[in-house]
This record gives sequence, structure tokens and C-alpha cells, in this order.
Amino acid sequence: MIEIEQQDTIEGKIRYLAEHYSKEEQLEQAGEELKELLKELDRSMQINGSLVLPENTWSEIADVLIMCSQLTMQHGKEEQVRQQLEYKLNRQLQRIEEEQDQPGRSHEEIKENADYRERMLRTFLSRK
Repeated sequence: MIEIEQQDTIEGKIRYLAEHYSKEEQLEQAGEELKELLKELDRSMQINGSLVLPENTWSEIADVLIMCSQLTMQHGKEEQVRQQLEYKLNRQLQRIEEEQDQPGRSHEEIKENADYRERMLRTFLSRK
């Protein structure tokens, strides 16, 4: 159990909640928060050529981040999620670099090519 003193950081507060509630409760709550965020995103609009998100979007993003963090902690997957964050960020940065190296190709073409390469690598690497 987390001591009261450890609840002074955001991570400590989230960990306390993750330990207080069951995995089932938090899974259900996470689904609700995701639905609420999707509703807010659906309410976005273009004003004078700029995308504008409803003010409540930021609160819903916070709810989703908190719930995803709790689920990650409850299932002991913090390191796995950190690794996936690193992998996915690096992959996207690589795609941007490829876009800059190939100015005549669209973002979609480069992404499809990178996705194909990744699928092929996974296919061959998984055949041990």
C-alpha cells in the first residue's frame, strides 16, 4: 500500500488510485473516459482555417491519461509501455526523416512503404 506521503506527486496519486480500485473497475472507467474524449474530439471544428477543439477536450485528455496510467500500473506493464512509446516515437521520427529525404513522395506513400517493411521484418523475424 502507498503511504500518504507518496501521494504528493502525480505518479504517486495515480499509483494510489490504481491500488485502491480493482482492475475491472478501472477498465470500465477507462472505456467511459475514452468515449467522453471521442465525443469531445467529434465536436472539433474549423474556424477561419484553424482547427479548434472544445475547451473540455483538455479535461477529457487528462482523464484518459490518468486511466491509462492506472491500467498500466495495475498490470505491471510500465516498462513495456515505455518501450512502446520509445519505439513508436522513433518510428515516426524515421518516417519524417524519410519524407524529408524524398520530397516527391506523399506522407501516405512513405508510411505505407515503412509499414510494409515493418510487417515483412516481423514476419521473417518471428520464424525462428
